[in-house]
Amino acid sequence: MSKPHRILDSLLLTAKVAIRNKKIGELGFSYMGGVYNKFQEDGLVLDEKRRHHSWALDFNTVISSTKTYFNTEWVFNKVDVPPTYGQQYGDKQVGGFLDVVQPIVRKNIFGFDRSVINAVCRFEYVDWNVGEFAETGEDIAEYIVAVVPGISWRPNSQTVIRFNYRYNWQTDLLGNPASKTAGFQFGFSSYF
Repeated sequence: MSKPHRILDSLLLTAKVAIRNKKIGELGFSYMGGVYNKFQEDGLVLDEKRRHHSWALDFNTVISSTKTYFNTEWVFNKVDVPPTYGQQYGDKQVGGFLDVVQPIVRKNIFGFDRSVINAVCRFEYVDWNVGEFAETGEDIAEYIVAVVPGISWRPNSQTVIRFNYRYNWQTDLLGNPASKTAGFQFGFSSYF
C-alpha cells in the first residue's frame, strides 16, 4: 500500500530577505524550491519526488548625481534529474543579468507629466548545464551570452515601452564555436 499523498509534498516554497541602505542600495537573497514532478496519480506511485532548488542574489542601486539605475541578479539552480536521462539534461544551471538604465529626458510627453525616456543596456549570461561530461571530463558548454542595448519610454512609473537590439553568442552542448544571432525586440508592459 502506498503512502498517502500529503499536501505539503506539493507546495513550492519561496522566501526572500533583503537589506536596504538609502545611500548604497538594496541587497537581497531569495530561495525557491519544491517538488516539480507528478509523482503520484490516484494512489499509484509514478516516480520518486523530484525536487528543484533555486538560490538568487540580487542588488539594485541608483547613482544620485546622474540618476543611473543598476539592477543585477545572479541565480543558481539545482534540479533532481532522473539518472536515466542523458547528460544533455543539466542538473545545475547558473546565470544572471545586469541592467543599466540612464534617464536622458524627463518632461511632459503626449500629456504624461512624469514621462521619462531612458537609454538602457542589459548584459546576460546563462550556463544551462554546469559541469563536465562523465566520459571525457570536458566542460559541458551549453551557455548563452547576450548584450541588449535599447531605449525605453516610461509614460508613468507603472508602464514601459521598450525597443531593443539584441545580440547573442550561444554555444551548444559540445562547445562548438558560438552561433551569433541578432534581432530587434519591441516590448510593452503595464501594471494596474
